[in-house]
Amino acid sequence: LRVALVVTSMVVGLCLLALLATLFYWQQYLLAGEQEGPFTRGPFVADVSRETAVVRFAGPDSSSVTLVAAAPDGTTVEAEDGRFSGLEPGRRYVWTASVDGRGGVSGSFQTPPTSLDEPITFGVVADYGSGKEPQYAVGRGLAAVDPAFVLTAGDNSYLLALERLLDRNIFLPFAEVLREAPLIVGLGDHDTFGNGAQPLIDAFDLPGDGLRYVYEYGPVQVIVLGIEDDPAGVRFAQEQLAKPWDGPRFAVLHTPLQPGDPLADVLRGKVQAVFSGHLHRCERRVVDGVLVIVAGCGGQGPGDEAFTLESKDAEFSTMDFGFVRVRAGAESSEIVMIDQTGVVRDRVIVPAAG
Repeated sequence: LRVALVVTSMVVGLCLLALLATLFYWQQYLLAGEQEGPFTRGPFVADVSRETAVVRFAGPDSSSVTLVAAAPDGTTVEAEDGRFSGLEPGRRYVWTASVDGRGGVSGSFQTPPTSLDEPITFGVVADYGSGKEPQYAVGRGLAAVDPAFVLTAGDNSYLLALERLLDRNIFLPFAEVLREAPLIVGLGDHDTFGNGAQPLIDAFDLPGDGLRYVYEYGPVQVIVLGIEDDPAGVRFAQEQLAKPWDGPRFAVLHTPLQPGDPLADVLRGKVQAVFSGHLHRCERRVVDGVLVIVAGCGGQGPGDEAFTLESKDAEFSTMDFGFVRVRAGAESSEIVMIDQTGVVRDRVIVPAAG
């Protein structure tokens, strides 16, 4: 009887330890961060075109908020329902959000140019939505390269894309860069768990189910193809790539291409690179003639080396936190991986596709 009581006590103790460990694990995801000041989210740049820009926010009543954007020559334009109209292409605008006549938050955005006289810089990140310090460092690095937009290749929020987690996992760590550049969201498998990606779709106004769409920033086009190589993504890529486009083209697929994937035959020679995540690394590979850039080191954490193995055909691979910077030009594009300390770890020049 005494032995049975000892064993029972040990089992109960282990169960309690397991329960405490589980609660500790989940609390880091369920305890959402809070933003100070009158705004509970943002303001952040949600969209930019040659003649318009959208800045969104949550918190104060919209009737108490005034959004004003100033051009380099000093002319100003006031937003209506968060939308600036009548802008000039290829110009940097500085915006200010005031609440009841008092300045609150400021930022800037760059309207797309009509031509590629100068390269267009954008950022790429994936597997980042952890709300941890490395993600904040990555966010600061992204802001420092002054991107026109930031492209994500999925797994934007861990472990789930719940509405209550989006501020902790996206809007707070990336607040600085979101004040100057829209986040162009590609979805990952974590983003579609549970209730699906609807909170992300709503927060970033993604078209349709958010899986497949086309984003254009002036002469740069990005084709978002979903989570994995599947018939729907192949058809979508074929349809979009059949349309003429005079400028750099890129694709996004959350799960990296593998040799023999049908999508590789569709993308080869038509896009300069396909950006992916899923693997918690930053890597550069060439798969069946397609340049694959994995940007999965955005802040969630590499975890166990055995869990996130280096790809056998990788020309560059690291588990260090960081992001990808692209400078898309008329003749070629420069793609570099920058770690969280600001050091360039990898660089490749890609000629124009087509």
